[in-house]
Amino acid sequence: MVKLVGIEGGCLTIEDVNVLDGTPLLDIKPYVPQFDSRENCEIGWFSGKVQDAEGSRADERFK
Repeated sequence: MVKLVGIEGGCLTIEDVNVLDGTPLLDIKPYVPQFDSRENCEIGWFSGKVQDAEGSRADERFK
């Protein structure tokens, strides 16, 4: 999990990431309280979609 602290154009500024310096961060997903556990988090844009999270499955792009 990371903390999103800013968005400028197509660039996301994050904190609290657990990667090596200079390595790419390949995938960012929304925080989902049913799957993740961290205190004082907000789910932002995902709040209207969280009820569908448990029934969702990857499409044919992910095999």
